[in-house]
Amino acid sequence: MYVPNYIPEPLEVPSNVTEQPYLVRLRFVRRVTLLHLISLGLVGLISQVPLPQVGLMSSLVPLVVLFLALDLIRIRTRGRDSETRLSAVLLPVVVLTAAWNIREIAFMDLPVWPFIVGPAAAMIYTLLCGRDYSFVGCWLLSLISSTVIVAAIANQFDLGPRRSAFALGGNGVFLTYVLYDLASLQARRRVGEELSAVTDLYRDVFNIFGYISRVIGHWKKHKIWVAPR
Repeated sequence: MYVPNYIPEPLEVPSNVTEQPYLVRLRFVRRVTLLHLISLGLVGLISQVPLPQVGLMSSLVPLVVLFLALDLIRIRTRGRDSETRLSAVLLPVVVLTAAWNIREIAFMDLPVWPFIVGPAAAMIYTLLCGRDYSFVGCWLLSLISSTVIVAAIANQFDLGPRRSAFALGGNGVFLTYVLYDLASLQARRRVGEELSAVTDLYRDVFNIFGYISRVIGHWKKHKIWVAPR
């Protein structure tokens, strides 16, 4: 008797990273982690450019539209070379739009620097772990070390309860999201698509909505959580 999983199987493309030997997967993870960290550094630098303050809600609109457009493009052209090239080409636009929103968050007197601390700790882990990489180990050690660093800086500069809570919470949530998505996107990317994978780490923030609909559809199809008659 076939017993379906409670959650749908992950979406995959042929010859994806998960089908490659371990060392090939490890190199992919290291490259994406490094490229993502560099992109976050660029976001931070560009956010320092003097731009007029428009408010976070106004700056969020183009970011949301861009991410939704990228999601729709990927859904319609998943696994095609055209999607991979377009995702890589649009990465600078994603970085610029993200920098605009980071600047607006800074205008609200909230610390934005913690968002790079966790990914930096994850990068250090990938460099020091040798061949013994573990996503769980990376998350745990990076979370502990980055939390200590963020807490120490918050205490040193007396950020106060509100900004300290935002710094610690932002670091933990963002690090967890990045590592979870990095583990998941390996099934959707091939070796050589590292730049596109970095774009995924930005746009996949909206995947939760599509994933919820997939889960509900999966439950209906296999009659999971349906009371027997």
